[in-house]
Amino acid sequence: MAKFNWQIAGAAGEGIKVSGLMMQKTALRAGWYTYGSTEYPSLIRGGHNTFSVVAGDQPVNSGQVKIDILVDLKTSQIILDQPLKLPLAELANQSGNFLTKNTVALGASCALIGLDLAIFKQVIAEAFAGKDQSITVQNHQAAQLGFDYAAKNFADKKLKLIAPGRALKNQIMICGNEALALGAVAGGMKFYCAYPMTPVTPILHYLAANAKKLNIIVNHAEDEIGVANMAIGAGFGGVRSMVATSGGGFSLMVEALGLAGITETPLVIILGMRPGPASGMPTWSGQGDLLFAINAAQDEFPRIVLAPGDPTEAFTLAKAAQNLAEKYQLPVIILADKNLGEGYYTADQPPAGHTNQRYCLAKTGASPEPFKRYQVTASGISPRPLPGRPGGIFLANSYEHDELGYATEDSRERVKQMDKRLKKLTTILASDDLIAPRIFGPAKAKTTLVSWGSNKGAILDALPSLPNTNLIHFAWLWPFPLAQFKALIAHQPRLITVEGNATGQLSKLIAQQTGTMIKDKILKYDGRQFYPEEIIEGLKKI
Repeated sequence: MAKFNWQIAGAAGEGIKVSGLMMQKTALRAGWYTYGSTEYPSLIRGGHNTFSVVAGDQPVNSGQVKIDILVDLKTSQIILDQPLKLPLAELANQSGNFLTKNTVALGASCALIGLDLAIFKQVIAEAFAGKDQSITVQNHQAAQLGFDYAAKNFADKKLKLIAPGRALKNQIMICGNEALALGAVAGGMKFYCAYPMTPVTPILHYLAANAKKLNIIVNHAEDEIGVANMAIGAGFGGVRSMVATSGGGFSLMVEALGLAGITETPLVIILGMRPGPASGMPTWSGQGDLLFAINAAQDEFPRIVLAPGDPTEAFTLAKAAQNLAEKYQLPVIILADKNLGEGYYTADQPPAGHTNQRYCLAKTGASPEPFKRYQVTASGISPRPLPGRPGGIFLANSYEHDELGYATEDSRERVKQMDKRLKKLTTILASDDLIAPRIFGPAKAKTTLVSWGSNKGAILDALPSLPNTNLIHFAWLWPFPLAQFKALIAHQPRLITVEGNATGQLSKLIAQQTGTMIKDKILKYDGRQFYPEEIIEGLKKI
């Protein structure tokens, strides 16, 4: 497999991410599968920032430890097996604009990798399309100068790669946050509200920038408490809605989560995990909120917890979440993280079309009888009228209630309503909506890695180097798919969990639900993504 890892490093404010995305687009359009990832501290300017692009002639799902080409803007060097001095400032000045030094470095990188400079120039033209034409001309000159300098002075250092020799016609470059946003819209979401919080702030930016095109309403509200209650209000009115936050914001939403639970109002929340507790490490990644999401809010009520592992799953699950929340009248929590949300992948273009089907909306008419909004049913799901419909008036508040919605402290009514709500879990587990854990690799492998969320990519990239090993990937975590998981491990492989937290939360969940104790674990909780090399090394140690 032909593969390379290119990285650019510098300080915040030096255009590190923009430069990285331009290089990734160039590689993609040259026929390479790509994965791009960014690392940055919680600073507006300064600090150490990087953007890495891993490209291969076969699908690439994650970053890698080994760097083949490093562009160091601080020292004006390109580092391969040794540092190569690149006169960035001098060449940038020759282009007529000192600010083009990043473009000089990217042009030189194209020469060393063997990327078509014409493709890179097209990417430049698109990137600066909204600016004065002179900016594009200067950056084209800078790219040419960097390319020519590297071709002349570093010809013997060029990477020995066989170019893919084909175009990727149906693939796009997309990050997890964009996929979540588009999936929700495809699922019929019409109202999005959020308070900015890393790593899901880009969802707010993306949807706000495209609100008119997508025919949705986007609201940047005052705080996380407000956005959760606004989304519940929209759901109560029959409008599909969504909010996104991180662990700290989700903590503030917990009381509202309980309100959605007891009023049986649809609510979709994206929880972008990052290291905690408290503010923790705001711009880094983690998987420490799994059990929190499953158990958040006082007392017990049903919810669905999902965890996409790549943009394709992010789109699919965000679309499904809109349907699931309305169909089962409960909160749906989508667990994401910085690695997924801000990672840029080569992915298949998502299918066109929106969800138009509505669920469990009551047909009402003039009637002298009060409407039983919380009528006890075998499935636990009761017909739900839209507000203002004749014959469909009911009361909804935060108190325990009877079938009409009137507050009650009667013990028998309490048990009836509690049992009714919890019946939904059984209904969901028996439905076609349940997404079973998926196996990758040989079905009857001797060793099985068990994981969830964004770890999927690194494990898939590691599997070819792990003989007789497969992966069980959970994209649906709650209610726990017990029967489906047991079927996958019926041949009794050696189980090893791979998680981005310190205590093995998926292991705990599996033990709780199945009685299966998974002793061996590969855990990482330093805020960084898993790399395939770490999976391979971790398995060797075990």
